[in-house]
Amino acid sequence: MSLFKPSQVAFTSIFLLTFFYITPAEDNGSVLRIGIIGDQTGSYQLDESYRILETAVAKLSRLEPDIVLHVGDMVESSSGIKDYQQYQANFERAVRIMNQFPVPWYLTAGDHDVVPPVFKSASADHSRLKWFQELCTSAGFPMHDHLYYSFDFKGYHFISLFSLENLHTDPRWGPIFLNKFSQEQIDWLKQDLETYQDGKGIVVFLHQPNWYVWSNWFEIHQILRQYPVAGVIAGHYHYDQDDGLIDQIHYLVIGSTGGAVKQADIHSGGSPQYALLTLENRCFTDIQLFEAETDSLLELTPRRSMDRVQALSCMLDNLYMDERIYSKDGHLISQVSECAYDSLRFIGLESLANPIDLPITISISSLNSFLINPRWADTSQTKLANNTITLQPGERIGWSNYTNVGNWQKPEPLWLIEVVDNPSVWREQQQISFQVRVSFTDIRDRWIESTVNYPIQQMP
Repeated sequence: MSLFKPSQVAFTSIFLLTFFYITPAEDNGSVLRIGIIGDQTGSYQLDESYRILETAVAKLSRLEPDIVLHVGDMVESSSGIKDYQQYQANFERAVRIMNQFPVPWYLTAGDHDVVPPVFKSASADHSRLKWFQELCTSAGFPMHDHLYYSFDFKGYHFISLFSLENLHTDPRWGPIFLNKFSQEQIDWLKQDLETYQDGKGIVVFLHQPNWYVWSNWFEIHQILRQYPVAGVIAGHYHYDQDDGLIDQIHYLVIGSTGGAVKQADIHSGGSPQYALLTLENRCFTDIQLFEAETDSLLELTPRRSMDRVQALSCMLDNLYMDERIYSKDGHLISQVSECAYDSLRFIGLESLANPIDLPITISISSLNSFLINPRWADTSQTKLANNTITLQPGERIGWSNYTNVGNWQKPEPLWLIEVVDNPSVWREQQQISFQVRVSFTDIRDRWIESTVNYPIQQMP
């Protein structure tokens, strides 16, 4: 049961936030320390996400930021959410955690905050958006008319843009051409900036890194570059990424603070995190990134490195389609053509490839018994110790980018393992699993891995 009605929230759990809105912040100098909190939702277990958030809030508070920005996806709007009461309870839970900060915090809307449960590009179902807007307005955020807003703090100007005016769109994985800003929001941005000419600096924050579709973002950038904008900060991808300076505007992506992360090393998208930025006039003079659980200092990952990791992640995702396994009377069967089946003697991984511009090393381990004699099928490739293989840039690939990797024709398997025909074993198994790890070196050693599961389906 929810602890508060929407109309009560501003006067109870979110009192401090409302207080900071109505009390102008004093200007105590040009240096500002900005805490950044990333996504909680887009997770496998929301309770765990909020536990990580609470840990990060406590740790970041000890670093004494002046202000905290949440880059969105604080609450889940669709997956597993049955009604408004459940949504409201999660919203209030997250706000109670964020209110543990002893300083003001501000929020921008993320896709998981507002999208409806049925996926439809540019969906007209704004029911969840209205839930979010109602609760945020009750909490004291100036979102009465729309989900974008601005405020001043200690002589600096902050702008929260709404990056998802067309619901269920995305600058990378979705219908990218629809992932753009309305003319209404653009006009509002122009007018807002015109009132801020002589201040110290400007920070823009939003959820999705809309600049991934530069043709959509170009008009926004052309507006921002006319003003003392220090940076544009986003979340959404669940990993950090430094996109560098464009016209002296620093573009940054911050990883998740409880949302699902990659199976990767901690410097390549494999850890929950939070950040502390030091802003002085129109420049971030220091950017510190921390692992949320351990307080380890993380490296801010260059965009090119994370694009490589993301391309490798796409390649690993393709492995899930390499086998379709059936069982009949405990005997494993594979589909060899559209209408033909045969006994499964080997499992082969055809989608292993190198989609990036550096050599990669691949290692594979089976997580099942009664799979024997693993081997690399292509003897032309370089093999290393411990049954690993090295692929050169572009090997076994037809096309690759940070969204999609594939081949024009299905290649022969690169790796094979033999299946032991043992009905008493396979009757009890629901899936066959492998751990596949890919590593490479650019400015540091990096790795990403995937647990590939092939479900065993029963033949009729």
